[in-house]
Amino acid sequence: MADLIYGFHSVSPLLWQNPEKIAIIYLDNKRQDKRVAELLSLAEEKSISIELVNAARLDKICGNTKHQGVVAELNESIAKKSLSLKAVLTELLDKTDSTLVVLDGVTDPHNLGAIIRSCDCFGVDAVIIPKDNSASVNSTVAKVAVGAINNIPVIIVNNLARSLEEIKDAGYWIAGTTLAERSVSLFEFKPDRRMAWVMGAEGTGIRRLVAENCDYLVSIPMYGKTQSLNVSVATGVVLSYNKYTQEK
Repeated sequence: MADLIYGFHSVSPLLWQNPEKIAIIYLDNKRQDKRVAELLSLAEEKSISIELVNAARLDKICGNTKHQGVVAELNESIAKKSLSLKAVLTELLDKTDSTLVVLDGVTDPHNLGAIIRSCDCFGVDAVIIPKDNSASVNSTVAKVAVGAINNIPVIIVNNLARSLEEIKDAGYWIAGTTLAERSVSLFEFKPDRRMAWVMGAEGTGIRRLVAENCDYLVSIPMYGKTQSLNVSVATGVVLSYNKYTQEK
């Protein structure tokens, strides 16, 4: 089955930026509002096929009722499965300021979508996720990412530890976020111009073997009674600080 995205925040940006990725758009035949009219006009301009269907058909196509009346079937996978880590690193070889985000064990698609959105906001060049023990890049991720999935490559790798070695060889320093004996406060850490940040799952954090492949371990200081952050929020904090210090 072809990959799908749904909701206006996911479909409209893709229609603007990369219409060639869309095979067909299914629209609720009962919706006649301005948002639908604009999408119909743009689809006609981009020569994208539109099929008007009832809400029940849309529910069946995407497997839920959160589609807002619009579902797009794609010509290619949402995840850049054909794009290798080596190809991305080669493309970024001469980039002075470059940031990568590596996710270890983030299995909630809502967290993955929110992380991709934050990565796009803070100029991250690529997100790397493992083939196993990770949320799949699916329509839920695309919807939560609110169009960011179209702007940033998400690379799926077979072996995260080996991929970290490749990233090091490409001239990146690697910082893992975790509470450990050798962890330093994020706000006392000075990121390099070329950084790869490893974010782990809530509760378990990054795995031991992954931590051993990091050049640095950092933790986000907590000042209130709650002593942990949602991983997508933590990623936003890290990337904001990373961008701020790189621009100083």
